[in-house]
Amino acid sequence: MERLHSLYLHVPFCTWVCKYCDFNAYAVLEGLIPPYVDALAKEIDAAADALPVGPMETVFIGGGTPSLLTAEQMHRLMDHVRAIGLAPGAEVTMEANPSDVTDEHVDGWLAAGVNRISIGVQSLRPDALRFLERLHSGLDALAAIRTARAGGFANVNADLLYGVPGVDLAGWLETLEAVLAEGVQHLSAYELTVESGTRLGQEVRMGLVRMPAGDDQLEQYWAATARLEAAGYGHYEISNWSRPGFACRHNLAAWNYRPYLGCGAGAHSMFRLEDGSTKRRWNVKGPHAYIKAVGQTGQAVDEMETLTPERARGEAAMIGVRLLEGTRSAHDFPEQRRNLVGAGLLLENDDQVRLTRRGVELANQVGAAFLV
Repeated sequence: MERLHSLYLHVPFCTWVCKYCDFNAYAVLEGLIPPYVDALAKEIDAAADALPVGPMETVFIGGGTPSLLTAEQMHRLMDHVRAIGLAPGAEVTMEANPSDVTDEHVDGWLAAGVNRISIGVQSLRPDALRFLERLHSGLDALAAIRTARAGGFANVNADLLYGVPGVDLAGWLETLEAVLAEGVQHLSAYELTVESGTRLGQEVRMGLVRMPAGDDQLEQYWAATARLEAAGYGHYEISNWSRPGFACRHNLAAWNYRPYLGCGAGAHSMFRLEDGSTKRRWNVKGPHAYIKAVGQTGQAVDEMETLTPERARGEAAMIGVRLLEGTRSAHDFPEQRRNLVGAGLLLENDDQVRLTRRGVELANQVGAAFLV
C-alpha cells in the first residue's frame, strides 16, 4: 500500500444546518463534542498503528463546523497528528464560520498548528444570507477575514456561492469585489446546487423556490473567472483560484489521485495498492454511532470497496481533468479522448488533455463522469 501523506478530519457539528447543505452535519449536538474529540483522537492513533501513514504533508479539518471546537480540543487533535508525524512546512487547513473567528480563537488555532483557514463567507448580501440561512452578516464575514489576517494567518481562503436566487450578476460581482479587497490568498466559488435530500431540494420540488437559469449561472461563473484572473489569481481548478504559491495542497493531492486517510463520522479514505487498484472505505455517519464504534474497536468503518486497476485509472482521469492546467491521467483511454476532443470538450497535447470552455461548463454542472 502506498504511504499516506494526507489526512482529513471531519467535525460534523453545526449550530444550524443550512437548507442547501448535504454534508454530514448535525445541529444541536454540541454536547457530543467532548466524547467525539476523544473518539477522533483514538481513531487517529489506531489508524497510525494499522496503516503506513505520515509524515503528513497536508491536513484538512472540515465539517460541519470545526471552529466550534475549543482551542484546547483543536490542540489535542493536532498533538495526535504530530505523533504520527507532521512534515516540515505541512499545510494544515481548518474550516471556520465567520462568527467564530475572534482574536482569541485565531491565537488558539495558530498555537495548535493550523496555518490555513477557510472561511465560509458564501455571500455578503443580506437577502442571499437570509435565503441560504446563514447566521452571519456580510459585515461579520469581512471582519472575520480581517481578524484572521491581522492575527497571523498568512493563508486565508474565502468560500463563496454563486447562482443564488435573487442575486443578479451585479450583486454577485459586488460580493466578489469586496472579498478581493480584503486580500485573501485563495478563493473558492461554487455554484449553488440543489441536492435532492436537502430542504432546498424540497422547496424547489414544491415550486417554492425557482433557481436561476443555467445561462445566468454560467454568466456569473465566467464573470468571476475574468475578474479573478485580472486580479492576479490563477484559475487552477474548476472552482478554485489562488495567488501564486497558495493553491490548496490538500485538494491538489486528491485531484492528482494521491491516497489519503479520513477520520471522523462519515469520513472517506482512499488507499492505492501495489497492483494499481484502489481501495476506498468510509465511516458510519452518525456521531453517536461513530463514538460507540470507535470506543469498541478503535475504528468506525461502515463499508468499503475495491476498484480494479482499470476503474482506478478511470477515476483518476475523471478527477484529474478538473485541473485547468490539464492531466496525463487520461492516457489509457485513447478512444474516449478522441471522442471528447471531437465533441469540443477536451483539448489534447501529446498525452495531456485539458478541458475546453464548454468542457469546464459541463464538468461544473454535471461532474466529470462524462470522461470515461
